[in-house]
Amino acid sequence: MNTSTLDPHKASKEQLLALVEKVPGAWIGMKIATLLLVLEGQRPGWISEVLGQTRMNVNRWTRAVNKDGVEALIPKKQPGRPARMTPKIAAQLEQHLEESPQKFGLNRVHWDGPTLATHLQRQFGVKLKVRQAQYWMHRLGYRLKRASHVYLQAKVEDAKKFAKELKKT
Repeated sequence: MNTSTLDPHKASKEQLLALVEKVPGAWIGMKIATLLLVLEGQRPGWISEVLGQTRMNVNRWTRAVNKDGVEALIPKKQPGRPARMTPKIAAQLEQHLEESPQKFGLNRVHWDGPTLATHLQRQFGVKLKVRQAQYWMHRLGYRLKRASHVYLQAKVEDAKKFAKELKKT
């Protein structure tokens, strides 16, 4: 069977629309909309142009549905350890980063990786290494601004006055 046509026994318009109700999310909706256009007989090139998808995606989704039915569109659980930053912690952390670390009993003026790692351990029980804490700050939109030193230059007349005072002593 051609990869750009859908097998009507594996997926019908009603099945695809029922899947929209069953599984929330924009990505699954994009897949379903794409396959609805395939069912209507639209060319994969036109679909990819209209929906902003690659032709490879259109063909991949079509093949998957032809092989396993519409259930192939449901996202699979990703392997690996779940993220420690839940949306609830991220929201609270964003509020905390607006405040000074001193407000939370930390002896720092600005937030940095070590300070954030300590704060996360104390406030949320989340133990992270410094680099991971820096990554979290970066994901929340914070950037490390390195301290810069500015040397003050004395005015010429003040330097001469200082030199005269130094000679007197």
